[in-house]
Amino acid sequence: MLGSIQDKLLRVRPPRVRITYDVETGGALEKKELPFIVGILADLCGDFLAEPLPVLKERKLIEIDRDNFNKVLEGIAPQVKVGTLPNVLPGGTGNLSGMLVFQKMDDFSPVQVIQQVAPMRALYEGRARIRFLQSKAEIADRLAKYLDLVVDLGPEGTAARTELVGLFDPAVDDPAKWGQVAPTGALAELIGPEGLNLDPEASATLLELMGQFAVDVAAPLSEAQMKGAAALIDTRVADIDRALGLQLDVIMHSAAFQRLEATWRGLHYLVSRTETGALLKLRVLNASKKDLLDDLTKAVEFDQSGLFKMIYEAEYGTYGGQPFSMLVGDYEFGRHPEDMLLLAKLAEVAAAGHAPFIASAYAKLFDLDNFESLAKPRDLQKIFESVELENWRAFRQSEDSRYVTLALPRVLIRLPYGRDTLSCEGVNYEENVGRIDPSQAGDDARLIAPASGHFLWGNAALILAERITNAFSLYGWTAAIRGVEGGGLVAGLPVYTYKSDDGDVEMICPTQVAITDRREKELNDLGFMAICHCKGTSKAAFFGGQSTNLPKKYLSDVANSNAQISAMLPYILAASRFAHYVKVIMREKVGSFMTRGNVEAFLNGWIGQYVLLDENAAQEVKAAYPLSAAKISVTEVPGKPGSYKATLFLRPHFQLEELTTSIRLVAELPA
Repeated sequence: MLGSIQDKLLRVRPPRVRITYDVETGGALEKKELPFIVGILADLCGDFLAEPLPVLKERKLIEIDRDNFNKVLEGIAPQVKVGTLPNVLPGGTGNLSGMLVFQKMDDFSPVQVIQQVAPMRALYEGRARIRFLQSKAEIADRLAKYLDLVVDLGPEGTAARTELVGLFDPAVDDPAKWGQVAPTGALAELIGPEGLNLDPEASATLLELMGQFAVDVAAPLSEAQMKGAAALIDTRVADIDRALGLQLDVIMHSAAFQRLEATWRGLHYLVSRTETGALLKLRVLNASKKDLLDDLTKAVEFDQSGLFKMIYEAEYGTYGGQPFSMLVGDYEFGRHPEDMLLLAKLAEVAAAGHAPFIASAYAKLFDLDNFESLAKPRDLQKIFESVELENWRAFRQSEDSRYVTLALPRVLIRLPYGRDTLSCEGVNYEENVGRIDPSQAGDDARLIAPASGHFLWGNAALILAERITNAFSLYGWTAAIRGVEGGGLVAGLPVYTYKSDDGDVEMICPTQVAITDRREKELNDLGFMAICHCKGTSKAAFFGGQSTNLPKKYLSDVANSNAQISAMLPYILAASRFAHYVKVIMREKVGSFMTRGNVEAFLNGWIGQYVLLDENAAQEVKAAYPLSAAKISVTEVPGKPGSYKATLFLRPHFQLEELTTSIRLVAELPA
């Protein structure tokens, strides 16, 4: 019976890798396991700062999870300036004014944006007042009859309408003043004892609502609008929603707003889908690409920079510190010399800390305006033979480039707002994602196929990072990140469909461009990790795993194959995990060894616990022994007595069966 229960648990719970080391405390041995820590670097501030940020070395990485996400957002309080955007509201002139401040994720919603822009808020509050009046009329027959009388075009209705409109000044700066108006005629009769019999407070509220009705509905009434009051209110509300929608399009499709929303929604995607806890942590650093470039280039050497001290010295190089397992940058890297310089510097930091760095490739690197055109070039290899990309080719040949992965293309991070897509509570906002037909203009203009620039696209690196944290949550191991069945499947992407001119229902590709098998192979060979959409579904998958490193060429096909595989992200992540353990173990053992041989014997004894020679063992057995071969060679550092350098030769085989030779890593051991 016990065996059957264990078999069932193995089916329910996948085999899990558990790497530990022993620490002696108070005469007893305690087994410790290192957490998997992801460092996230992103420009979280927007395009405006109330006060300058401190220099990078004085900033800190903030631990973030589902519970404190909004708290972190509130602490940063990013802002977007709307003063450069045109005011397209009815009667509006010039530009808008003010700032949008974001303190919770809901602040990116249309209604919250409306509340922060004064002329939009005034229009929206007027909408709320006439809707409130309409709801009151539905339960008060006297009020409903009065409203219908006011909009009647007969003599009695015209008199009541003239009287009502004359009571309320449309130019009033505060609608609350309408509540202080002294009603006359039919309106006074409605409010008085013979009518609704309202107390002073309720009377003031109704007068305020009637003022809005008089200005928005009664005053502009014409003979062409022969409807009841309820229908006229519906028409007016629809007009307001349309006007607000046009202004929302201007704001929410602006580059600054889209950039900030994509960053925070991408971060929220990663955080909300990561099972954070004692063994899996996320930490975020607010830093722009310029901040990182200034910090890394102003330092004499990369190991003198603030970022290096933050990532390496404060954790990997400090007793009690917890090394970063991976770094994720919400940045795009193109062909600009500064981009290439920053990427090379970040690779040095990542290699020193054995923390692979994942970011995104910019379409300009391919000499394209956006990835929608990725299918057009016949041969991508020729693009990268350009003299302009000499720095890129040199970077790929460096050893440190194994620690950098660039994902592409962008991924749809939010559906457009609309009744049939993503409903917006409080306002009927149909986000305009189409292009105007150039053959038509004005009110007769017709929208044709959706324009990519009106959609919200996120960084593919954050999507890949979620697959890695998911793999660690399931297996305690980060190899299962490639293929549909191998952990690389991304499900539940936003799906937007529309009717084409031919009458067919078309779907916007949620990965910006559909990548064929041939093109995916090309991208993989060029050092990129592509996410490929599964046609007609809300799914996509990472199939490759290649880092930016250009594998060295050898005479043997087997050697060439191993060179390529050993530079892939899953293998680098697995090997780096052991490098962290070696460093931490030696930190605990400082002072307890006398010779190089003692150190080497101890480390080989420790890592030998995780080696299994049987290549045909079951997966649950391989999970307990994730390496098929391992050796650690310790050498003395010249000129530094008592200091050693460890060279690790590892061949992982749990979920990584393709490798036939070892991966080589070098780790400095604490003296």
